[in-house]
Amino acid sequence: MATDHLTDMSGRRPFLSALDEAVRERGGMSCGIVPRGGTPILYVINTGSPDRFTEISADFVGGTRTFTWAPSGDAIGVANSPAEAAEAIAR
Repeated sequence: MATDHLTDMSGRRPFLSALDEAVRERGGMSCGIVPRGGTPILYVINTGSPDRFTEISADFVGGTRTFTWAPSGDAIGVANSPAEAAEAIAR
């Protein structure tokens, strides 16, 4: 899913949808968008080791929509580069 038409004001879901697609294309992981406290997050599991999972958010960091590790808020990468974020998540 292309993100070039999205703006920071588009909300989390379109960016998470693009990341969902990039994670699936990368392989080795399965994911889906789920609500946590009314906020959408991307729940990602390692298909080879399902006990390894994480939750990803798409937050504003320094005025830019950024993919973050939901539990910590640490940045993964800018939300307009979902393929790069998928690689970082796979590590």
